Amino acid sequence: MKTILYAICLTVMLGMVLSPAPSYAWYTFGGGEPPWDAPIMPGGKIVKTEGGVVMVEYDQPYDKVLAWYQEAMKAHRDKEYNIDFAKFRDWKDQMYIEDQGSAHWHSIGISKAGGPTTTVKIVRDNFTWIFSTLLIRFAGVFFVLCLLWVLLNINSAVMKKFFPQGGAKASAK
Repeated sequence: MKTILYAICLTVMLGMVLSPAPSYAWYTFGGGEPPWDAPIMPGGKIVKTEGGVVMVEYDQPYDKVLAWYQEAMKAHRDKEYNIDFAKFRDWKDQMYIEDQGSAHWHSIGISKAGGPTTTVKIVRDNFTWIFSTLLIRFAGVFFVLCLLWVLLNINSAVMKKFFPQGGAKASAK
């Protein structure tokens, strides 16, 4: 009975990880309308909204949009412990701002396409991302433990070879 219960739980968890997040019937994570409480610069035009993504276009250059988001992200922090929840990653094609806290949005991408218009892509946080990250971490820890187990077995075989069981005994006087 226990084996069947574990198999069912594993199947459900694997199904959740591998299915796209919007297909969950109870998918209200982050709730509300786009952009899911993410800071959004005023004066933009929503170009596209689909599932967990909102794309907003601004008639301003990349530098001005980036400066606004850098200022807005100063408020996205834990004031008590002085921790920034937003991590800026400067990629070749975009500035990627990732939420490391508990916000309902996952990332904000500011396009570096150049020119007078800039596109900002806001992505909603979803269970697919959360469960896949946990699965990858679990697999990594499992791999490290297996590697340590193999190394300990090799070490014990070497110890048995160089230090036989019936070694020298202390003599009593």
